Order: sequence, then C-alpha cells, then structure tokens
Amino acid sequence: MESVSRKSGQSSAEAVEAIRQAIRSGELLPGMHLKQAEWALRLGISRVPVREALGILEAEGILVHEPHQGFAVAVLSESEIRQLYLLRRLIDREIAAALVWPDAPALAALRRLEQAAEDAIAQNDAARWLSCNDRFVLGVYALCPQEILVGEAVKLWRRTETVRSGRVRYEWTALNPEAIRQTVSRILTMLESRDRAGLKAAFARLTRLPGRGAR
Repeated sequence: MESVSRKSGQSSAEAVEAIRQAIRSGELLPGMHLKQAEWALRLGISRVPVREALGILEAEGILVHEPHQGFAVAVLSESEIRQLYLLRRLIDREIAAALVWPDAPALAALRRLEQAAEDAIAQNDAARWLSCNDRFVLGVYALCPQEILVGEAVKLWRRTETVRSGRVRYEWTALNPEAIRQTVSRILTMLESRDRAGLKAAFARLTRLPGRGAR
C-alpha cells in the first residue's frame, strides 16, 4: 500500500473513513484482510488510531476479527443480507412516518450533498458518490426525533456497507447511471414537497432485496 503523508494527529475517526472508502471503491472486498501496520504506514499515523478504527468497524459488523489472522471484511450470507434488509425496510418506514420536515437550512444542507453526489457521477467516482449518499441518508435519518429507531437504522445502514457498495459499483459499470442518481434526488424531492407517502416509497426502494436493486 502506498504511504500517504498525513498529520500525525489524525484521529481514529479519519482512519475509519479511510477504510470505509477502501470498501466503497472495491479495494477491500468481503473476506479480505487488513493489517494494522500497513494502514498505519499508508495513513502516516501510529497503530493506535488504526487499531481503534478497526475496533469501531468490527463493532459495526463491517469487519470481523479472526483468531491468529487479524481483521477481515465481513462476509454476509444471503440469508443474513435478506434479514438485514428486511429490518432496514421496517425501521425506515417508521422513520419516514415520524421524521420532522426539514427547515430551510436543513434542506440547503441536503441539496449541497445532492450536488456533491451529482459531481461524483460527473467525475465517474463511485466511491465518492457512496460517501455523499452515506452522509445524505444519515442526514435524513437525523430529522427523526425517535432516537432509538434512528440508532438502530444507523447500525443496519453501517452493517450493510459492503452490500450497498458492491451493488452501486455494479450499477455504475453495467446499468444506467440515472438509477443511481435518483437514489438521492427522489428522497430530496419528497422532503421538499412534504410528501409523506412518497417519502415512504422512496425509502422502500433503498431496501429492495439484493438482486432486485438493493441500495
């Protein structure tokens, strides 16, 4: 892995995001191992924040720790994926029903993320689009005042990172990019028009089971 010069005080949160981006780009695929020393060298930091980052991602279910082998990207079975997406669908429906319509500043922030996602499509950068989509969806979740539901939704969103990333990369190269573009714009349109039924439908599209467009 190429060494990159970074500030010595880079936090574990930044290390988490760097590993997420490696998953989003397809550099790290399910089953692949991560070595603390290599990531510390790559990010120009000590092993401590890298170890913390790996622990955070393990707690989220994105990584697993294998005895005598270290950390690896989790491999989800078809049954696990279907169960996780079913849970996401159920909770997302409740969040869409309970969220508070965004005010002007909140809508402006979501529009900026939509534009950033559009820029990523224009630059043919799937990993960057996934990052924008991540911030957009979590921003929409934050509009819901039911903290327990939101907490569980975020956990499920994180745990399905590899599935979402793999699907988007496939669509990016094999399907019409318009399907990817609409992921963000459809939800934003429903928020702007305060269409609760439409918002529920837009969220439901995010949790169609893998093989049928899950994102």
